[in-house]
Amino acid sequence: MGWAASCVTAQRLRHSTSAFESGERHTVGFPEPVPLRAAAGGPNGLFLDIAHLFAIVEEERVRFRPPWRVTTRMYEYRLLDHDHKELLVYHWQPGPEFPGPDHPHLHVSAALDAQVDAVTRRGIDLDKLHVATGPVSLAAVIRMLIEEFRIAPQRRDWRETLERAETAIGNSPR
Repeated sequence: MGWAASCVTAQRLRHSTSAFESGERHTVGFPEPVPLRAAAGGPNGLFLDIAHLFAIVEEERVRFRPPWRVTTRMYEYRLLDHDHKELLVYHWQPGPEFPGPDHPHLHVSAALDAQVDAVTRRGIDLDKLHVATGPVSLAAVIRMLIEEFRIAPQRRDWRETLERAETAIGNSPR
């Protein structure tokens, strides 16, 4: 995760603990939203916030493979404006301890003006909806920020770094 985040910020992710015990839940994230820089230079008014809950799970020992793996239990990747209003929020918060649906989804701070018949229009508030997605990695969000929102990469090797991060979790998009 830290590899991916380093592509858009020098701020380091903080871990909930330094002792990684098998079976226990751990969190990683920023202590507060971090500002993002514009590709043209200087601040661009957008902020990124990350919360990721994971567990270390022991597995049967297999030759040439460690006896454990890291598994995601929850994620929340938020793109915020200057006033820290949510613009986009990718969630996966399964289980009874989290409100909302168990499937991965997106909140968009926008409204649609939909033509529902020949004379009627209807507003649809996307920020109130849970727009279904598949699992979304932090690397995919960082790639979107750089390529679509023109956030300045903080590493020259950002493409390779994001590809490495995706490959490490077995989720390479390419």
